[in-house]
Amino acid sequence: MRHRERLLPPVWLFAVCLLVVPAAVLVFLPIDPVWGWIVAIVLYLGIAGALVVAAPVVAVDDATLSAGRARIPLAALGEPQVLDRAGSYALLHADWDARAFHSTVPWAPLLVRIPVVDDADPTSAWVLSTRRPEALAAAIRDARA
Repeated sequence: MRHRERLLPPVWLFAVCLLVVPAAVLVFLPIDPVWGWIVAIVLYLGIAGALVVAAPVVAVDDATLSAGRARIPLAALGEPQVLDRAGSYALLHADWDARAFHSTVPWAPLLVRIPVVDDADPTSAWVLSTRRPEALAAAIRDARA
């Protein structure tokens, strides 16, 4: 494995999700306070668990690039392009490419765009969120070499 990165949400997002606890307790308080706390805790753990399970993994090995469950051979990819914050924002808004494969999360705002050079593939590029864009691009370059 040349590069592996799990894009987990930041800690502050889990803290914000704690707001569901008092809301659930208030809803169930007229029925039964004990059940209100039980439902609130189960609901919070379900939300936190869903955030962790749904966090995509970006990985590069000797032959493939993977993002979540999607995989593509490195031979089908061109030169990776590392984007800064402004370039990432532009790519996700004004320069949106509907033919590209996107695996992005809002808490990892830096992107790497890798063009697909396989003529048989209708996908124009892979656009991936990452916290370490230089390391991802370097891993792709090294594995292709």
